[in-house]
Amino acid sequence: MSMNWERARPRIHALGAALLLALLYALLASSDPRAALSAFFLGPFASAYTFCALLESSAPLLACALGACIAFRAGAFNLGGEGQASVGTLAAALVASALGGAAGLPPALVVAASMLAAAAAGSCLALLSAEAERRTGAQVMLTSFLLAQAAIIAVDWAIGGPLRDSSSNLLAMPPLSEGARLSLIAPPSPLSLAFPASLALAACTVFFTKATRLGSEIRLRGKNPEFALTIGLSPRLGDLAMCLSGGLAGVAGSFLVLGQAGRAVKGMTGGVGWNGLAVALIAGSDGLWALPAALFFAWLDAGSRQSSILADLSPDASSVLKAVALFLITAKIAGSGKPRGSLLGGTGAAT
Repeated sequence: MSMNWERARPRIHALGAALLLALLYALLASSDPRAALSAFFLGPFASAYTFCALLESSAPLLACALGACIAFRAGAFNLGGEGQASVGTLAAALVASALGGAAGLPPALVVAASMLAAAAAGSCLALLSAEAERRTGAQVMLTSFLLAQAAIIAVDWAIGGPLRDSSSNLLAMPPLSEGARLSLIAPPSPLSLAFPASLALAACTVFFTKATRLGSEIRLRGKNPEFALTIGLSPRLGDLAMCLSGGLAGVAGSFLVLGQAGRAVKGMTGGVGWNGLAVALIAGSDGLWALPAALFFAWLDAGSRQSSILADLSPDASSVLKAVALFLITAKIAGSGKPRGSLLGGTGAAT
């Protein structure tokens, strides 16, 4: 379960190149480069509050990335993480709202039930793509994206329409009770139990993919689906991988609802599924590297916000830097195996 430093080297170089670009960008685009660089690089660590906010924002990102890693290892390119996280937010909010006011239920049980509902919703949406491929040959890459877009539209309509809190100006559901939310670790900062929960998910994912027979079978199916079928591995392994992938994305949605926000808000996923996909690619589908990659992405977002507030850099700088890092890394590994988007004919992204 040790990190492969030879495989990590090009990724570290690419992340370093992205940081160098941030330096050049600040020098060229800011009227006060010193203040901009200080805010960008050091702002997220300037106080306990900003650092805790960075950790909290990395939790849903890490959960989505772990889901994408499992799909990649099965040979699938799951592009539905955003939609799977979106249905997770709605499921978690509905269950938390229903159980939060029930007398006698422990808060831990309410939170656990809400997270399980979110995982189930994300899994069901992902499973539809796997079943569509197995029955009709439609590629997961296409169906997961299309189903996710439809799910996002439906969830946004429900939150901003029939489920909206009429007493609020926000396009959001009513706020959850305190007992239905993840406890804060370091108030008044937004850091909640979502972050340690994401670390536990990362540990479980690494253990599952690298130290269990089922995880080894999923990796084998991703590397060579025909050989896996020849030696008698279950054709349902692809379904399982997609369920796990969608379930983790759904849990990411529950982190957003049960954590800092405390309610389901229209459009609250905000690209977490797509960023999680990028984190998984940077991590090489390895759960060990998904954590530092998620923290790196969260830091870019936090640094961009700080530099836009304290200096005159655009808040869109993080998007540019993420794109550069992803481009450099994928360019490095373009000649090696990549997920093809198919559970039947693809090859895995990681060995």
